[in-house]
Amino acid sequence: MTPLLQLQKRLQDSGAVLDALDLSYKQTVAARKIRQGEVLLSIPGDVAVTKEDVAAESACAQLASGRSEVVGLALWLIVHRCKGSSSAWKDFVDTLPQTTNSPTLWPPEEQSEYLQGSPALQEAQARSKALDAEWDSVSQQMAADPAQQADFKINREIFRSAVAVVIAHAVYLPSVQCFSLLPVASTLQRTGADTGAALDYDIDNGCVTLTAQRTIRQGEPIAIYDGRPNTEMFLASGKLEENNLSDYLTVQASLVAADKLYIMKKQVVQSLGFDIQQDFPIYADRMPTQLLAFLRLSRLQDSGQMAKINFEDDVVISQSNEYEVLQLLMADMRDRLTAYPGSIEDEMKLLQNKKLTERQRAAAQLRFSEKIILQKTLDAVRRRLAPIRGIPTKGGKMVSPNADLEDIFSTIENIPNAPKKLFAGIKSWARGDKDPTWKR
Repeated sequence: MTPLLQLQKRLQDSGAVLDALDLSYKQTVAARKIRQGEVLLSIPGDVAVTKEDVAAESACAQLASGRSEVVGLALWLIVHRCKGSSSAWKDFVDTLPQTTNSPTLWPPEEQSEYLQGSPALQEAQARSKALDAEWDSVSQQMAADPAQQADFKINREIFRSAVAVVIAHAVYLPSVQCFSLLPVASTLQRTGADTGAALDYDIDNGCVTLTAQRTIRQGEPIAIYDGRPNTEMFLASGKLEENNLSDYLTVQASLVAADKLYIMKKQVVQSLGFDIQQDFPIYADRMPTQLLAFLRLSRLQDSGQMAKINFEDDVVISQSNEYEVLQLLMADMRDRLTAYPGSIEDEMKLLQNKKLTERQRAAAQLRFSEKIILQKTLDAVRRRLAPIRGIPTKGGKMVSPNADLEDIFSTIENIPNAPKKLFAGIKSWARGDKDPTWKR
């Protein structure tokens, strides 16, 4: 009998309702047809492990005091693993893994090799460093009070793994604004589709409920809606969802301080809730309207055209402004694509290799999904540029006057380690780095 099935009876005895779920498979599925709006799972609030349970656990309460919810839950998990069969939470704890495949736990050399070019690399390194700093703080506090070590066994690896497990499996309950380790729910897969089941705490009933957002067929896997992009899901668990509908990357745009219209532009962006340096999402299936609007504003030179700026609709200010903005965005996409150690086709071939380790495969899936977003954004920019800078040919078709230059760039994109110094001046020009102050 699996740990989940062993847990099922105890939950039902405590008043949990989970007859709509079949826990006998490796992945929880619907036990019957479930209609939209139907409650899939209902668990009494006192069965959910939260910061209140951490504070009530004498073995870790003092050590967890003043630390984040995630660290507190990790210390609670370590305590109850050490208690073994004497823990009242044993059945639940046994359903959670000992560790995860999160890149925050990888050796530095594997992070650098597998995540080269990906924004996940810098974030994984930063989180690894933060995790080590937290462990140093915990170990120092324990050393100052040896009595705190009496109730549970802990070292650096145990601590790091427990934190990773909590980050991967804890659920967030919006109505009470807290994280929780929740029986059954913490083991369910996550999805970026907004039709995934919605999880929250029902204050009126005092239960955590999982509600279907669409009709679910019998035998269909159950997944909780999680709107995070692949990079964040990968950092949290070492896994990612294929065709994640919530997937995106970010592009940073900023105003130029030396711009003669800087003060006016600053007032505009701040009135709309943006900063002068702002991250915008880019997706594989649509152009980022707000990013384009911000870039159009940042490169605008005629104050009389300020009224044309529109952050809700895709409105072109002028052909010259649009050309400059699209060149800027195209240069950024190319820079980012050439930072990876291979092309999209290389990743596809690599993913067919059955000898890849779990880490290599997950990293390749991440790089592939990121490159798809960058390449599709680049393709969309090129399509927009064609009518702006195109010139007629004898055949009646439009070609770019910069076609030769584009061919050079396209070749570079397929050479993983191509030197880019020769082209730094061109890209710097496209970004406007060398613009005289009067043009800014």
